[in-house]
Amino acid sequence: MNDELKYRGDTFQCPHCGVVSQQQWFSNYELSRIIFKIYEHIYLDYRTHIQDYQQKAIQGFLGTAKEEFPNAINSLVPKSLSIATCQSCGKYSLWVEQEMVYPRKVSIEPPNADLNEEIKAIYNEAAKIFLDSPRGATAILRLSLQMLLKQLGKEGKNINSDIKELVEGGLSPKIQKALDLLRVIGNNAVHPGQINLDDNKDVALKLFKILNIIANEMITKPKEIATLYEEVIPEETKKHIDSRNGKKDQ
Repeated sequence: MNDELKYRGDTFQCPHCGVVSQQQWFSNYELSRIIFKIYEHIYLDYRTHIQDYQQKAIQGFLGTAKEEFPNAINSLVPKSLSIATCQSCGKYSLWVEQEMVYPRKVSIEPPNADLNEEIKAIYNEAAKIFLDSPRGATAILRLSLQMLLKQLGKEGKNINSDIKELVEGGLSPKIQKALDLLRVIGNNAVHPGQINLDDNKDVALKLFKILNIIANEMITKPKEIATLYEEVIPEETKKHIDSRNGKKDQ
């Protein structure tokens, strides 16, 4: 099944509900045809009650209308306009010049599942406004970073100081750079500096991925290792390991 978002595609993944579903397309041609059919049915019913000469006049009107409707519609609605209706959820997408303009959509990955719910909500808020304001989205992501540092056990008041503490505790250079990327670019969003985020949307977009990388390295992976360790290693073996590491029994 083809799920590619494609102009006039019979089937694609709906930008609203996310289901790969059939799409019903509607354009100027369909609109003029529908309006003519409405006129035709109205007058077909009406003609059963009138005299012959009036029927001929109506036939003449319908013939003219059939030719004129497309031009009349094009004068009101751009030729490049098309609408696709999802057969799964019933919601529509609006296309101009073969490009989808509604809903406005950009491919931003969802927040890391191990982030606190409040951080996820802020991340999603940033994703919603990204197209309209890359700078605003980046400023919100800076707040997400601040809260992420708090989730990691830091104060979350001074980002630079929190990163310094993590580095002193053995933080990997890779994650340090990721944290400082979010910090520095986020600061530019709040206090405009040398980085113009409105002209560098790609930079702002990559910050979403960077936040998830940080969460994956510092929360998800340690959590997965700890869970596997607890589930697989026998208790007696754990005691030997603790003894080897100089840990006393609690």
